[in-house]
Amino acid sequence: MTNKTGKPCRVLGHPVVTFGALDGQAKKRGSAPGIEEAIRLAPGQSAYAGLMGGLKSGTSKTVSSIALTMDTESDLAQAPLKASTPGLTVATGNSVTAWMDNAEDALSL
Repeated sequence: MTNKTGKPCRVLGHPVVTFGALDGQAKKRGSAPGIEEAIRLAPGQSAYAGLMGGLKSGTSKTVSSIALTMDTESDLAQAPLKASTPGLTVATGNSVTAWMDNAEDALSL
């Protein structure tokens, strides 16, 4: 996620990732820092979260898109970020990491 505003912002917690028309969302992987340790993004800076796939099984489904929103209790209006994923197989056990300040850390949990 990149801060495209002209003001600094904070990201904390885990993103909410959903898969096409399937019910449910990726499970939260690992703990997230509290508000005091929230990642502060200056304009143009980015934060990262790692999406881990589950094990393919008989209950796997194919989806054509994924969507991401911030996990927040604020009253900010959000439009989900959507990506086309033709043929993506979604299995049980998908998980997403908390926001990190670099991609390597986001994928190492």
